[in-house]
Amino acid sequence: MRACTPWRLLNISIFVIIALLILPLYIDLGLRASLDHIEGRGTVGGIDFKAYYLAAHLLKKGEDFYDVKAQEEAMISFGLPLNDSLYIYPPLLAILFLPLTALSLGQAAQVWFLFNLALYWLTLAILVKSTDLDTLKEKIAPLILLAFLFVPVLFTLHKGQVNIAILFLLALICWFYKRGNLAWVGVSLACATMIKVVPGLLILYFLWKREYVVVWAAIGTIAIIGILGLIIAGPSVHHTFFSALPALGAPRPNPNNQSLGGYLSLFLIPNPFTGYILNNPLLWKLLTTSFSFLLLLLTLILCPRAEREKWDLEVSLVVATIPLVSQIGWVDLYTLFILPYTVLARYLLQRKGRRIDVALAASSFLFLNSPRLLDLWTNYVARYDWLLGNPFFLGLPFYGAIAVWLVLARMCWAKSEGVTSHV
Repeated sequence: MRACTPWRLLNISIFVIIALLILPLYIDLGLRASLDHIEGRGTVGGIDFKAYYLAAHLLKKGEDFYDVKAQEEAMISFGLPLNDSLYIYPPLLAILFLPLTALSLGQAAQVWFLFNLALYWLTLAILVKSTDLDTLKEKIAPLILLAFLFVPVLFTLHKGQVNIAILFLLALICWFYKRGNLAWVGVSLACATMIKVVPGLLILYFLWKREYVVVWAAIGTIAIIGILGLIIAGPSVHHTFFSALPALGAPRPNPNNQSLGGYLSLFLIPNPFTGYILNNPLLWKLLTTSFSFLLLLLTLILCPRAEREKWDLEVSLVVATIPLVSQIGWVDLYTLFILPYTVLARYLLQRKGRRIDVALAASSFLFLNSPRLLDLWTNYVARYDWLLGNPFFLGLPFYGAIAVWLVLARMCWAKSEGVTSHV
């Protein structure tokens, strides 16, 4: 019989807390508030889910689900408030949502919430195994607890966002890559890309690493999904999609847009949230493009082409780059950071990092959990015209993302010092 050590007792206690307190709270939120944005109280329950559902509804009727007018008419017909949360994803997600249109909007929102909650559990289990975090059994329970307290995940679940599905596919990429199933890595990557585009950055990474099986499998799967999408949704819908893409390049100053471009827009684009420094959209575009390109270039440089050791650090670095260089990086997109945090947890708990790495990783977690504080602050500012929001303060999640990127970059650099001549 195993001895009941203090660590074992702590693990049991934490899992009991998760089972009896955390999960019931999440389930209650899913059953009670998965669509509460329709009440007009400033809440966001189901605000993104409804865009997916309505897109599938329009697809079912044979209409163009990218047409803004059609989406707004669908909102009105379902008794939903008009807002700018529209469907802007590739057609695959709308196609996958077709079965949910058999349910009412409210029932479908609940099913989607609970499905994502279960999928998050499965994703965490896959990440624990694929990153060898299970070798640190005594420390897994506290990490699982932190994963369920991660604010971007809560935002994703509440808004009905698709980020947990993307995180699941990223976890599968790690699972298959570790086992040498490169074709399935490409298939998983293609599915993630055809749902939300931004994971396609990993295709560039695998091309850089000369993992041609992954790249060709991804390209082939994208082609198959694209052809099926053309058959199901029709070419006119795809034409509307590609025509609307340039509009996504416009600045989106908002405290919840914590990408590099979103952060800079708080300084350089007039907005109701902050006292901007300059009204200079051209400078915003120049700085956003330049810094994004620099981040991408540094990411590739830090991933030596001839080196496959510690691939998990490299994949984590690429994943950490995705929300930063995305044009629109709402706080919930940082759900993807669960993968880098899982990898960093193993390395740091095995004492394979420096104290500064631990300090930066811990502070980043706190900063990425700060959006609720930001919401309170911006609501306070909105009530007092004389009190301007501080753009430096509103960038706390962005600073947290940069801290994670810096830790991963330093660790990738440290492990590649002996092979940089092969880059």
